[in-house]
Amino acid sequence: MAQQSPAARLPLIGERVRLTALQEADQELLQPFFQDMASLTYYIPTTARPLNGRQLRALLDDWNDGLENFVFAVRTDSRLIGLVNLDGLDWPNSHVELGVALTDPEARGQGLASEALRLLLDFCFAELGLHRVWARIIEGNGPSVRLFESLGFSREGVLREHVRRSDRFRDMLIFSLLRPEWDASKP
Repeated sequence: MAQQSPAARLPLIGERVRLTALQEADQELLQPFFQDMASLTYYIPTTARPLNGRQLRALLDDWNDGLENFVFAVRTDSRLIGLVNLDGLDWPNSHVELGVALTDPEARGQGLASEALRLLLDFCFAELGLHRVWARIIEGNGPSVRLFESLGFSREGVLREHVRRSDRFRDMLIFSLLRPEWDASKP
């Protein structure tokens, strides 16, 4: 089967996952993830704490302002399994930070995060015309490091002892991918 161009796949549809708009009804499904301190420890780059419904709504509104920050729901069939986001879209410098969280524990370990990020990367480079995408990963999050490295991201720096977790300061690892590197990784 011939590979389709990213534009032919819009609206962000892969083999197993779709990236769609986040809906009001999704908040209830996301609430358990935002109560799970084991997950939040590595996902939230600021103070990790369980969020109530009002706090989660405010966080999602901030992350999805439609100007510089966008959140997409990651779905398999019609089931919400996670989020991907673009944060701090910088048009003049042609870059954005991205993130991913599989909020449904049953969806983890199946390559679905990789597929969702591939769709998001195609969107960033082909549709938005960006030159660079980057990500922050809290030290100790081995699965995320492996995921981003498998997609061609390079570790470019460390914010030393940047995040406090359980009375210990952890490094924040910075990874990036440039459009020519992404294009070269395609068959």
